[in-house]
Amino acid sequence: MKDVNEVFSELEKMGVIDVGHTNGTLRDHLLGTYNILRRWNCSEELCLAGLCHSIYGTESFQKQTISLNKRNEIRELIGEEAEALVYYFGAHVKEHFWNLLDRSDNFEILDRFIGETTFVSFAQISDLVTLTLANWLEQRPRVDEKYLYLRKEEFTASERFLPAEAYRDFKLAYQLNEERE
Repeated sequence: MKDVNEVFSELEKMGVIDVGHTNGTLRDHLLGTYNILRRWNCSEELCLAGLCHSIYGTESFQKQTISLNKRNEIRELIGEEAEALVYYFGAHVKEHFWNLLDRSDNFEILDRFIGETTFVSFAQISDLVTLTLANWLEQRPRVDEKYLYLRKEEFTASERFLPAEAYRDFKLAYQLNEERE
């Protein structure tokens, strides 16, 4: 496993760490997301993606703390697969993304950076859904009460893409009591 402190040291040199994010710092949010993914026993690549997931900015988090022209540097830091997930996390258009949940193949994300769709694998969609849930559960305790149950239907429909531990944590957070079959 890559050393988290080494990754953060490099991100700090690039100016990422002290940026504000959801009533805290981006550093704390990235580390919290990483820790959730580790607790869910996700792959090293997904955990490293969690450690960097919003550095290119997202539809909701408009601060692009790392320029897309530094993708090669990020790839060298966390690996090709993890960097691809970071890119897709920042690039995807949410409403288009959530419409993929009922598909069994031909997954494509609408890339807001280039305005085109890109095909991704079931595994990548699964990782992106898992990363999205970890990202949300990490910041959820710090958001306004009116947002606490945001994307309930989407996360409920995401069960087949999520590790059992992730779906369990979603149900606990959203106070859903039915058992997973």
